[in-house]
Amino acid sequence: MKYILIRNIRNLFVDSHYKAQRGQSLIETIVAIGMITVAIVAILSVGLSNLMLSGQSSERVMATNLAREGIEIVNAIRSSQRLDPDQTWPYGVTDGNWILTYSTETLSTAATFSDGSDIANCTNCYLCRHTTDDYYYPCAQEEVFRRLVVVSVGDDLGGNCSGCEKKIVSTVYWAERGRPHRIQLETRLTDWR
Repeated sequence: MKYILIRNIRNLFVDSHYKAQRGQSLIETIVAIGMITVAIVAILSVGLSNLMLSGQSSERVMATNLAREGIEIVNAIRSSQRLDPDQTWPYGVTDGNWILTYSTETLSTAATFSDGSDIANCTNCYLCRHTTDDYYYPCAQEEVFRRLVVVSVGDDLGGNCSGCEKKIVSTVYWAERGRPHRIQLETRLTDWR
């Protein structure tokens, strides 16, 4: 009898131990699935934000290059006019808001605005991408990028030279998922002769 009682007590502890292990095993499985789910969601969100940022980065690089091109066009106009002995300072670089393309030889196309003089309100500043030759040109339809080049009298020389400096500001504007962005580059041209 004593033996049977000890055996029953031992079986009771063993059974309760196995039941506790099965319950603990279920909790461990739920926790493990939760951790795996959190890890998968984190990896997917990092991948998604990486894709989104790479798209923004490529648009920012293109906008920077278009703004740089605007400044280079004005500089090329000044350089080509400077070689003409009949031209004087500012060599065709006149004040105003201008629409430029890579083949522009003079500042002749003025920007028009629907309200104010901000590039976001410019109605003819759109740049279309040529499909076969892969360059941008001014167009009338709404596209991703807008470029505006503003030429004004510079003042960095501290009044030592009246009218011998031009401030060139090239701005590119685009909206990405409803958020406006702009890149603005500036340079100064001087009559150093």
